[in-house]
Amino acid sequence: MAMQQCANGHVYDDQKNPVCPYCTGSGNVGVARPLNGNIPQGGNAPLGGNAPPFPKTAPLQNNPAPFPKTSPVAASAIPKTMPLDNPETNKTMALNLNEKGIDPVRGWLICTDGAKKGKDFRICGEKNFIGRLKSNDVCLDFDDSISKEANAIISYDSRHNKFFIQQGEGKNNIYVNENLLLAPIELSDYDVIEIGKTKLVFRSLCNDSFKWE
Repeated sequence: MAMQQCANGHVYDDQKNPVCPYCTGSGNVGVARPLNGNIPQGGNAPLGGNAPPFPKTAPLQNNPAPFPKTSPVAASAIPKTMPLDNPETNKTMALNLNEKGIDPVRGWLICTDGAKKGKDFRICGEKNFIGRLKSNDVCLDFDDSISKEANAIISYDSRHNKFFIQQGEGKNNIYVNENLLLAPIELSDYDVIEIGKTKLVFRSLCNDSFKWE
């Protein structure tokens, strides 16, 4: 092996390379050859050469600009939920009487004496049967002294907007304002109906002030 040194100071074997492989880049010397001809530190630097240090990453500015902050949302821009007492949202919806399955209430019976004191029962259109079975319109199943089927009947007269009560098929007597019911009579607000051990107060919704159209 005959070692030669080129004009740039590279030592190479002239039996394997007729010219300096470092200068021409034709030899596989194991390092990348920089464009300026210098070999970085850590590579195969030429004999007697002073390899420059690896380039350093440019330092950040002494006072780098802060990351942009998200602008706060103004409180006035946040939508608010409308309060329940807002007059625009608390309007009473009109009842659609043509909607299938709706039987509008016409009045109520309120239990004032008995096992279900304070409970109310709806009075709807036409005939309302009052008895102990659940098949009755007004079910008083908490009073065993009441007949099972239609002990009393309350009828609503839609033409004249009035209510009437009459004796049903039950055997128990019925009293209205402590008077024995023998024939159908008209009901007025706050009339007290007594059936078995239960007293019921009548209250109308449909009256001189209101009527379903």
